[in-house]
Amino acid sequence: MVPTEKKKVEAYIRGLSDNIQGEVTSSSPATLSQAVRMACKLMEQKCKAKMERDIEVKKRKWESSQSEGNSSGN
Repeated sequence: MVPTEKKKVEAYIRGLSDNIQGEVTSSSPATLSQAVRMACKLMEQKCKAKMERDIEVKKRKWESSQSEGNSSGN
């Protein structure tokens, strides 16, 4: 009762989050290891993008607080 590779891939993809699931499905991985690599790569990209957005927001807040501090002192 060993599931086929295709069934393993389908089961793995069903367990992914919706946004990752669609992208991995569209790439049609033939093996479980391909599906895992694709999902990991996508998650890394999404985490990196989120981190960059967070840094940009903090930078803007800091710049805003610096400009408010300079204008109130004048």
